[in-house]
Amino acid sequence: MTLSHDHAALKSLSLDYARAVDRRDSDLLLTLLSDDAQVIMPGVKMAGEEAFASITATLASMFESTQHKVHNQTITINGNVASGETYCTASHLRRRDDGKLEVEDWAIRYQDEYIKLNERWFFKVRELVIDWVEIRPAMAFGEQFEQ
Repeated sequence: MTLSHDHAALKSLSLDYARAVDRRDSDLLLTLLSDDAQVIMPGVKMAGEEAFASITATLASMFESTQHKVHNQTITINGNVASGETYCTASHLRRRDDGKLEVEDWAIRYQDEYIKLNERWFFKVRELVIDWVEIRPAMAFGEQFEQ
């Protein structure tokens, strides 16, 4: 695999991670992490299949839906290991107690460590760093046309 193929594979890994959490697909999520991987979130360090599978269930309990948009990514590759930073905006939709919708956007910089095993890249460490949060009103599509 050439360096450009490795970069493309690592970008694809980040996109698949976003899709897995947005679709609440814990099976897909587990295929993206090495056996000894760690996922680090503010105040929480996770390891093992059971903990990783709980990520999607936790998101489902907190939000009606999420949408992660992966932006720029910087990667340094050294053989079968790599490290990088992946920018992302994670939009989280939730219904407030009064029934109205709001969206909570997180400005994220993932601090990633990767490992290539059998010609395939995996996350070894994925640390979630949230720079800021923005909360604003939202509506379901179609509501803007109602009178």
